[in-house]
Amino acid sequence: MTREALQQFSGDSPENVAWKLLLSAEGLERCCNLSLELHLHFIHNARLKVVRTLLPPGDVILDLGGAYSPLYRMGYPHPFKKLVLIDLPPERRHQEFRRVELERHSRGGEISILYADMSELSGIDDGSVDLVWAGQVIEHLSPETGRRMSQHVFRVLRRGGSFCLDTPNGLLSSMHAATAGKRMIHPDHKIEYGPSDLRRMLKACGFDIAVEKGLCHMVRTLRSGQFSYEDFIFGNPIADEVEDSYLQYYQCVKP
Repeated sequence: MTREALQQFSGDSPENVAWKLLLSAEGLERCCNLSLELHLHFIHNARLKVVRTLLPPGDVILDLGGAYSPLYRMGYPHPFKKLVLIDLPPERRHQEFRRVELERHSRGGEISILYADMSELSGIDDGSVDLVWAGQVIEHLSPETGRRMSQHVFRVLRRGGSFCLDTPNGLLSSMHAATAGKRMIHPDHKIEYGPSDLRRMLKACGFDIAVEKGLCHMVRTLRSGQFSYEDFIFGNPIADEVEDSYLQYYQCVKP
């Protein structure tokens, strides 16, 4: 059926029809039946909600590892004056993520990319940044490198500035990985932190933790002791129970 025929038949646009079906009882049932195939989309959706609702405003922002999926494409709602994406040069990234296209943000502000080691932040002046975002980054670094990155983030932030990050919760991701006979959920991960270990490291770098949240609350998994993909559908996308959620999010402040 063509777009025009569908609109004439239903009296609504194809986009609205799709949303109505998705939010219907039948749509929910189909999501349950496809929970394995869809779970990464539900994780991504939870992360989009974090960016839209939890990240604080800032005039000068560093987006670590964000060349392929920068903050402004994830719905960051606040105006900014300068956004610097810090990432590896294209030849050192996976082929799928090599192409980078910078776009002008609707709220204005200069956007640039700096190819550099995000664990050193060379070229970024001390106390010059309001917000640093490291979305799904720290799990790709060894504990030593992750600690060094956090120390340099502390260095470049202004007093009162925020370091915001999200990463898998090792308490839950290890259960997930075990269903496939693995130790971690992704072959490129160096570590998947338990919340207490990550909090301890961030505080040791000098940060105060102002906000902590869990993403994708895994209620059925915890009740049964068996990993349930349906948790990504029925669990709260943002929850207060960090230890009981698939991902963990922190807003850390430089005092």
